[in-house]
Amino acid sequence: MNIYSAHNLFLLVLVPLLTWFILRAQKSFEQRFKRFAESGFLPMYLGKRSPFYSGLKLFLLLTAFILVTVAVARPQWDFREQELNSTGMDIIFAIDVSRSMEAADIQPNRLTRSILQVSAFVDQLSTDRIGIISFAGSATVGCPLTDDREAIKIVLSSLSTEAAARPGTDIGRALDLARSAFNAGSGGGVLILISDGEDIPGNAITKARDLASDGVRIYSMGVGSEEGAIITNPYTGAERVSRLDAATLERIAKVSGGEFYRITPSASEIQLVLSRIYQSEQAQSNTRKVFMYKEQYHIFVLAALLFFVLESLILPFRKRDQGAKG
Repeated sequence: MNIYSAHNLFLLVLVPLLTWFILRAQKSFEQRFKRFAESGFLPMYLGKRSPFYSGLKLFLLLTAFILVTVAVARPQWDFREQELNSTGMDIIFAIDVSRSMEAADIQPNRLTRSILQVSAFVDQLSTDRIGIISFAGSATVGCPLTDDREAIKIVLSSLSTEAAARPGTDIGRALDLARSAFNAGSGGGVLILISDGEDIPGNAITKARDLASDGVRIYSMGVGSEEGAIITNPYTGAERVSRLDAATLERIAKVSGGEFYRITPSASEIQLVLSRIYQSEQAQSNTRKVFMYKEQYHIFVLAALLFFVLESLILPFRKRDQGAKG
């Protein structure tokens, strides 16, 4: 059972207050009666009233109030299946977080520039669902497909080369994971691969073909330069030059029917990628089946209505007096 608006249950504290108010009103009536008549007439006047029926009417009113309060709190139980439709595309960003992304041949470094690029990209998307995959020697879903832009920004801000679970660069693992993520959604979409193109296992092209067979188009964005920059292994202190492998990234995009772009400090390629995506990809209507609690407040509303009706039909007199009135 689920209470959707549990804060409304605080209205139940009014029950003892209402009880006190009703009892107080009865005593106040007796005091006013004594002002205008002899106190000996009070038992004669009240003798017609039935304590049982008067108490029953009070009980029915208070119970009806409790039922209305519970209804306002919106109790829910059982489940119902509902289809949710959303118009837009499924877009997953696969971001390289390997050590080579620390190279500073593009300022401040490759990874930071990539994150800034994706953030600017996300700000211009509207009805699309977005996911984030980070990869190095292994790949991780940082954020599954969602339309929650704040969650996406939080995940982006947490990306770093230190968070890589395994050293190295394996683009194929990222593409495999993206394939699973798309299949868990609507089954097709756009993958935006952001990397310097270094692929140690060398199986990225095969994985890109697998994605293309599922209807996923890959747009690759290269970060870095062909001249490269020196990076240092934090464990051994060894230095090497890391260069942008534009050829590999271009082939990955080409086999899926996508395009390759270079990330620049001006970020002018954002508009190019966006325009190409929306020209090539038609907005699709995604249907998702979800299980939701059933609203049950109407049961309590009907019960409260029944109690109100019963209260109005009961006369607070003794049975012989009720018969006499009839």
